[in-house]
Amino acid sequence: MDLLDLLPFLREQPQYIQRIAIDMVPFLAALLLIVVLRWLLTWILLRPLRAVVGRSSSDIDDRLLEASVSPMRLAVIGFSLILVTFIFSFDAQVKNIAVTIGRALLISAVFFGVVRWFEVLTLRPDAFARLTGWSIPERLLPFLNTVVKFLIIALGVIFVLQELQFDVAALIASLGVVGIGISLASQNTVSNMFGFAAIVSDNPFKVGDFIRTPDITGIVENVGVRSTRVRQLDQALITVPNHALTDAVVVNLSRMEKRRLDVTLTFTYSTTAQQMRDVIQRIRELLETYEDIDSETVMVHFVDFNSSSLDVRVICQVLLPDFRQFTALKEAVFLDIMGIVEALGLDFAFPSRSLYIESTPESIAEQAQADEGAADSTAAQA
Repeated sequence: MDLLDLLPFLREQPQYIQRIAIDMVPFLAALLLIVVLRWLLTWILLRPLRAVVGRSSSDIDDRLLEASVSPMRLAVIGFSLILVTFIFSFDAQVKNIAVTIGRALLISAVFFGVVRWFEVLTLRPDAFARLTGWSIPERLLPFLNTVVKFLIIALGVIFVLQELQFDVAALIASLGVVGIGISLASQNTVSNMFGFAAIVSDNPFKVGDFIRTPDITGIVENVGVRSTRVRQLDQALITVPNHALTDAVVVNLSRMEKRRLDVTLTFTYSTTAQQMRDVIQRIRELLETYEDIDSETVMVHFVDFNSSSLDVRVICQVLLPDFRQFTALKEAVFLDIMGIVEALGLDFAFPSRSLYIESTPESIAEQAQADEGAADSTAAQA
């Protein structure tokens, strides 16, 4: 039906047009009232609040007020929609729909405001410690902020859907089935994310630390949500899933406060008891003269009669966690010990075996001839 065919039909139906116009008036008036109320209530609420916030020297309240503007306008729209349903005489079905939508908008405004406030405040280590008494590392904050925002939004969606008469229980059940399938398909990813949270919260290492595990040894270059990158001593870059690091035994060599010097000196069996006493005493006195060696941990003792040596064990704690400095000190100590051994006229033993021969080759030949002569005489007598 084109416009020329529609005009005679409208001329013949004046009551129909009149009823449409009458029904449209309340809707247009309600829409105009909603716009006016939105502007008026927002202005009434924001003007005194901005005046109060302007007197404060802190910028937190200014940021919170600006974050509250959009949720407040959404709440005003929901309140105005509910209000006009009681001012104008709509039928019950339209009123019920309008009230339901208005309440859903109010609930959305509340959760929207919570999210906006949370974006301003966020989680901070000092504030979190004051509220809960727990301390969290700063590297974990972006991950926790995202999780908290997701939970707030999910809770708000559930409340809004329930207000709109959706079957939330059935929806959650169906999402649970889908979630099980997704979790099974991405269980490694989820385990790596929890591994990242464990690494950041427990803080067994950080970027720049030198670590050792049963599989890798190197310097940590990056700790990501899914994996950690470690630069090995041969400069190869290894990417390790986070869950593998949380399940492994990790030795953080960068957090050593001191290093242990433990060496066994071996002397020959020609060493006398007095020489052993002298060398032990002089090595002990030598170690106690070093400033970088904890004198209370020095132990030098004759510990074993080995198969080819007399063993003296030297143990002490070196107050140098840096490996290069520790190695340099170790070299100096070893050279000084060699000087003591040389001064006392001792010799270091090395793995050896002594062979004792009861008879010489000449005596063996003579014994063989004697045995042959005895055998010949026995044969002659026979």
